[in-house]
Amino acid sequence: RHPAPGPHANSNVKNAKPGEAVNIEFTLPNGHKRRAIISITQNYNPAHPAPILFGYGGWHDSPENFRNYSRFANTGAANEAIVVYPAGVEYAWEGAPYAVTPRGRDVAFARQIVDELDAHFNVDRKRIYAAGMSNGGGFAVNFACQAPDFVAGVVSVSGAFYNPVIENCAPGPVPTFIIHGAHDELTHFNGGHLHRAPYHSAPVVADSVAKRNLCAPRPVVEEKPGNVTQFGYPGCAKEAVFWRINDQGHNWYFTPDVANEVWNFLARQHK
Repeated sequence: RHPAPGPHANSNVKNAKPGEAVNIEFTLPNGHKRRAIISITQNYNPAHPAPILFGYGGWHDSPENFRNYSRFANTGAANEAIVVYPAGVEYAWEGAPYAVTPRGRDVAFARQIVDELDAHFNVDRKRIYAAGMSNGGGFAVNFACQAPDFVAGVVSVSGAFYNPVIENCAPGPVPTFIIHGAHDELTHFNGGHLHRAPYHSAPVVADSVAKRNLCAPRPVVEEKPGNVTQFGYPGCAKEAVFWRINDQGHNWYFTPDVANEVWNFLARQHK
């Protein structure tokens, strides 16, 4: 269980404003400070609960940088959601060998952000989402692994699937969409070693998610526009979808338009 927020606010989240992207500082229970860019839709209506989308960039990506290239501002998320771009400690996310945060710390930070937002805005806790690129994509899968009680859907793009991201998962299905380039030159489609640590192949991670989501073991393979091969797992308790982008490398893709694909998948998920 995470502690309930105390009587004193642990952030200046009340400064977040609809239609603006605002840098918010949070004080963690251990007294350390962390920050996130919080972008509340200009359509925010206190009478309607708003979903939260967490966006996690790659290693060394500032939240400003990921906010810029993720292009969530061009998707339905900009009209509907509170989009949160947390800053990683030393711009890395737990699970990777170069991360300084131990297991659970980045998940706890996300829970704190939601609690603080919920104190000032009408948050839809049944629609908390996470999407990320590279190290952030691996962390989105790790988030679902650790917090199926909390997160309603995750997407990984060009994920760095270091072994810890699918280890010791809490039981419970989470809708998951994995997108990976067949020619990824950094986090290879078929797995490997990087930073002196092993990482899983994209198909192994997709299979592990499908198992947790109680899907039938064999995916249905379908060719989609944009040189995409879709592996869709049937009979799941929660959706599990895996896209291989056949002609692409390590990227947050423009073709297919991954920003919109991410939001289209997440927007239909809820607890």
